This record gives sequence, C-alpha cells and structure tokens, in this order.
Amino acid sequence: MPAPALGSGTTALLFFLPLKAEHTGKVAKLSAPMTDVGSSKSQVAARAAKAMNADLKVEAMEVRVGPDTEDTFDDEFWDSLDCVVNALDNIQARMYVDSRCVWFSKPLLESGTLGTKANVQVVLPKMTQSYGDSQDPPEESIPLCTVKHFPNAIEHTIEWAREAFEQLFVETPREGNNFLEDPESYLKKVPSMGSGTSQVQRLRSLQQMLQKRKQPFDACAEYAVMEFQEKFHDSIVQLLHTFPLDHVTSEGTKFWSGPKRPPAPIKFDANDALHVDFLLAAANLYATSLGVPENRDRAQVAKMAAAVKVPDFKPREMKIKVDDKDTSAEACMDDDALAKKLMAEMSEQMKSFKSAADLRPAEFEKDDDSNFHIQFIAAAANLRARNYKIQEVDFLKVKMTAGKIIPAIATTTAMVTGLVSAELLKIVTLRNRKVEDFKNAFVTLALPLWVLSEPLPPLKTVSKEHDPIVMGPVKARPEGFTTWDKVDCKLGDVTLKQFLDWLTAEVSIEVMIMSSGNACLYNSYIPAHRKRLQEKITTLWETITKQTLSPKKTYLTLEVSASDLDDGVDVVIPTVKFQFR
Repeated sequence: MPAPALGSGTTALLFFLPLKAEHTGKVAKLSAPMTDVGSSKSQVAARAAKAMNADLKVEAMEVRVGPDTEDTFDDEFWDSLDCVVNALDNIQARMYVDSRCVWFSKPLLESGTLGTKANVQVVLPKMTQSYGDSQDPPEESIPLCTVKHFPNAIEHTIEWAREAFEQLFVETPREGNNFLEDPESYLKKVPSMGSGTSQVQRLRSLQQMLQKRKQPFDACAEYAVMEFQEKFHDSIVQLLHTFPLDHVTSEGTKFWSGPKRPPAPIKFDANDALHVDFLLAAANLYATSLGVPENRDRAQVAKMAAAVKVPDFKPREMKIKVDDKDTSAEACMDDDALAKKLMAEMSEQMKSFKSAADLRPAEFEKDDDSNFHIQFIAAAANLRARNYKIQEVDFLKVKMTAGKIIPAIATTTAMVTGLVSAELLKIVTLRNRKVEDFKNAFVTLALPLWVLSEPLPPLKTVSKEHDPIVMGPVKARPEGFTTWDKVDCKLGDVTLKQFLDWLTAEVSIEVMIMSSGNACLYNSYIPAHRKRLQEKITTLWETITKQTLSPKKTYLTLEVSASDLDDGVDVVIPTVKFQFR
C-alpha cells in the first residue's frame, strides 16, 4: 500500500506486504523487468519512482500493515501522514487501513481493479463516507451438497479440492496442536463437534497425524495412498451404495439425472501420472506438517506407494444429504460408539503424543509452485473430475480458480492510476476542499462505461422511535454523529469509576457495558464487576487481555452500551478515545 507525495524534494512512503515481483506474463513483463524478478515490490517501486524524479525522497518498507505491526505503524506514524493512497488486493487489509485513516482523520484514495473493471473512491475526513461504510454484495457460493457429493463442473471439483487442502493440512495440524496443549479439554469438546460420523473423521485424522510424527517418509507415502483410496474410491462406493445407479426418487424420477452425474470409483495406479501427482503432493505436504524431510523423487515415492496394502472397503448404511435445505446431519448409526472408543484411545495415548514436536499447519500460498499447494489441489480436482466424468483442466486453470486470480490488464491499471493521480493532485493543491470538487469513478473498459460521481456524505447515526435490534427506542448522542466522530477523554490514567463519572457528567448517560475490542472491561449486570470500579482502566485491560500495553500506546478505544440518565432509554455514542498518557 503506497502513500505517495508529489513534487521535487518531497517524501513518499512506500510500505507493502512482503511480496516479491513476479514474472508470469505480459503484464508482469511491463511492471517487472527480468532484473527485478524476485526482488521486493516496495524496493522495485521505490527505484522506479526515483528514476522518474531524482529529487523525490522515498522510504521503502517491507512490513505488513495490520494490527500486529502497530508498534511500527504507531500513532506518530499515522499522524505524520498527509494522505494515504491504497493499492491493496484484499478486503481485510483495505478495511484496516480505512479504519486507521478514519481514526486519525486522514484523506484516503481507495482504488482497485478487476480485469477490465476499476473503481476509485475518495475518502475525505468528516465530508464523505469511508470505505467501511459500504459493503459489496456477498459472492455467490456453490451449494454444499453440490461440492460434497454431486459436482457437475470443474469449478465444483476445484472448490472441493481446496477444502480438502484446508481440512488435511491446515485444520487438522492446528487441531492437533490444540489437543497437545490441553488434551483433556479438547476431548471434552468432541461430543459437541457435529454427528458421530464427523467426530470419527476428525479424531481419526488427528490420531493418525499424531502417531506418524516420528516415522520416516514411507509413512507419509502410505498416508497419501490411504487418502487417495478414501477420497476417490471408498467415498464413491459408499455414495453409490446409498444411491444405486437405478435409484429413483419419491416422485418416481431417476435420481442420477439432470445435473447429478453418476460417479465411478478409481483404484490407485502407480503408473498413472495424475495418481502420482496427487501422491507426491499429499505425501510431501503431510511430511511438512509432521516435520519429516521431503522426498521429491517421483519414482521413489511411487515405489513406496506400490508397496502399500489397501484394505477392502465395505459400504455401510448411511444418511447422505441431497439438498442444502435438509438440516439433518450426515451420519452412520455405528459411529457414535466408535467416536467414544477413539476418544478413549487418544486419552490413553496422551503422554506418547506429547513427546514429539508440534505439528506445522500449512498456510496456503498460490504463488509458490514448489510448495505442492496448487499441485495437490490440481491433482485432487482432476481426479474428482475423473470420478464424475467432468472435463479435466491444466495446472494454470486450477491455480487461477483456487487462488481466485483474475489477470491484471495493463490498460486498466494505467487508467485507474491516472484517475487516482487526478484526485491526489486535488487533495495536495486545494486549500479549501469541497466534496463537489472530487469524483469517485466506476469504470468498465469492456463496455466501455465511465461513471464519475461526487463522493457520498458520511452515514449518520440518528435517534429511532423503534430499533429492531433492541426492540425499542434508541437515542443518538450527539444526534447525527458519524464514524469520523469520537468522544475524547483526556483524564489520564484514571480508575474505571472516575471514567464512568466523567461520562455521566459529559454525555448524561449511565454506562451498562464497556468493552475494548473483544475484551469486556465492565458489565453492570454482573455483581462481581463492581470491584473493578476502583481499578485503573489500563490495569483492567492488561489483566483481561493478558497483554502488556506498549510504551508507544497512549490511548485505548472504548465502546460503551449506555442508557439515558432521565428516562432509561438506550443511548448510542461514538467510540471513546481514552487518553491515558
């Protein structure tokens, strides 16, 4: 996310997520010459800016911008900025930077591209809506039953493979570490984790991973074969047992018709290249989670796999959902008892499990082709497609779909850069800023469509005769406040009671609940919280969050739920900035 400035002798800060310049296509060639491939994007951008204007002072920083780096990007840093220009690629980062700009009352130029589409939003303190004031409509999702049992397009199998990656190499290792941290507490929660069948699947995956931590790579190859057998053979045999090829619905129509494609099981074949692709990726990802050295030799891994003996599978009587409207759980009656048995086994194995190192959850990274992430998803997606007679696709198609990659177009990027630069010039040169001087932009080059409009005013919080959430009247104090407003409290490091008394005097409210982030500092409905009134708010915060306030931190953000002193009606007020230093 760059925050540039204009003119000779001025300073531009360029701070980015720690990414590397890529060289993957024509657009990359325009933005990243061969000499820059592999270099930090912030450093490359800084060199490019200096080449355009030798007098420009640029500071490139390779630090992720977010809540975990607020010691670096502290109050002094944000106060020093004149304007922020975003060029981010995810909603979470955009929301965070927007919240910082709102809190510190800094102008923000938010922009983004999506193929031939682009937008620019001008955010001006107290004059316009912020980025967080509006939300994009949710993305259309694929029905769960379609992904799980009845795919009919390659996108469905890619989604299924992406979820399999998360379950096997992210969630299971993470749960394994939770189990190792407190086995008894974890096992007590298992009965509430869905049906007996889902509990068995969870416990088996966990037990298997914990047991194999000290074993050689051969165990990882065996695991990959067993996963292949379960995902592409056994589960399909089970589905066809529950719904045979000649199965008819209660209406008398064929079950396997229309979008429901009848699947066929696949047996592992060490001579099939796609089978070995899955095996190699799954085994090495499993090895990484266990801390076992990798083995990238296809021939060796295939040989290990060929020696694995796969047990015969016998289908069971099982409930399988055919529609997302069905709220019942998918389950097999026998699995409740089996889940209890597995819990007992794991309880006995606690000591042996703790004797090895922690597991290593994967962190999905689509841009590194050597980490087996996309290779696993590609192989799994195409094998699933083969199950259901869906056209298989190449590695790049899977990478773009699973990684949600939309190719950047140089024309769109250049155009949106020009639009942002025009608004930046206005912010820098106009002393008396007026909303009508600025323009938001929505552009689709493919049509072509250009829509320029004045930024909308900030959303106001107003009093209501009836609020559907509290089921009664609500007062806004002050009337019509916005996200740009806050209540400044500069009492210093005072006690909770002193702060509450100040709020009562200043805003005429009685505070019922007070929180800071996810930490509830005070709840008047809980008698035990009365003793907190004599404690300092900073001490309460450190005790409840189990964190130590940074020496650079000078304030806390507090949210209060309150009622009017006179009539007891609920009152909403802006966020409180509690300045304790």
